Amino acid sequence: MSDGTQRLIVFRVQGKRYALDLRDVAEVMDPPETFPVPWAPPPLTGAVNFHGSLVTLLDLAAFMDVGSQDRAGSILVLDKGIANLALRVDSVENIILTDGILEEDECGDPLVEKVFTLADGSIRLLSLGKLLERIEETLKR
Repeated sequence: MSDGTQRLIVFRVQGKRYALDLRDVAEVMDPPETFPVPWAPPPLTGAVNFHGSLVTLLDLAAFMDVGSQDRAGSILVLDKGIANLALRVDSVENIILTDGILEEDECGDPLVEKVFTLADGSIRLLSLGKLLERIEETLKR
């Protein structure tokens, strides 16, 4: 999409709609078997086998302190160039083009870059950089 239009993957966490740039997501998968990670903070719920590599699984709702995901839902595996990380979310809705955005606003949530208004409601664009920084801070404690 060389005209500046991006594709966003839209997903839900505790009933709220969020999005990530589709280029940042390697795969969407059903929840696989997880393996415990000793001494990991509670939102890091374990590790999963992703095509032969172990990837850390983060319960995004628990990490954002808005609840906890149940075992159902979907897993968003991030591109390994970004992080060796997968996010547990409630569900994945669809992929949208940014040219459908009607309005763009700032958000008070430090993990959200922007709030987009679309014809069917609002979507919060998750800031992967800030999310990864916060995970790193959590692991250092």
